[in-house]
Amino acid sequence: MLKNLDKFVTGFFVVVFGILWYCSSKYQIKQSHYTIVVHDIFGKESKINGIRTSFRTLEVTQSYISEYQKRFEGYSFSLAQEIPIIKNPAFKIFKKIQR
Repeated sequence: MLKNLDKFVTGFFVVVFGILWYCSSKYQIKQSHYTIVVHDIFGKESKINGIRTSFRTLEVTQSYISEYQKRFEGYSFSLAQEIPIIKNPAFKIFKKIQR
């Protein structure tokens, strides 16, 4: 019995860590929309006609920011991302039922 106890304990921890990994990775959301925000010399947000400001990939957005900084020296450009709201249904189990 003691000979197999270490195998049971190891198997138990492997299963527990596997379940924890599955539950934590299930709610990771990748960003799908990136925007460029333009600021003038005084730090106020402004718009420049003729430039593209919404992108789907981070690499392209960063490339456009570096290009715009070379072309428009009086402005500063930054990357804006929206953080999506994650609704976790697992916590509904612990909520009190309201009637």
